[in-house]
Amino acid sequence: MVKIVIDYEKCDGADCGECVDVCPMEVLIIEGDKIVIQNLEECSLCEVCMDVCPKEAIDVDED
Repeated sequence: MVKIVIDYEKCDGADCGECVDVCPMEVLIIEGDKIVIQNLEECSLCEVCMDVCPKEAIDVDED
């Protein structure tokens, strides 16, 4: 099972949104001013969201 952790203390949320733009499976979305995870089972573990996050606020792991 996939585990995605977003460190909201580091994340700029909707002000950035880089992770949302690059997620090929549309697992990360902007809701209000916050990045949220939807359809976690769709995550392909590509880790592109981790790679583009300028604040290193996202961790993707296989549980």
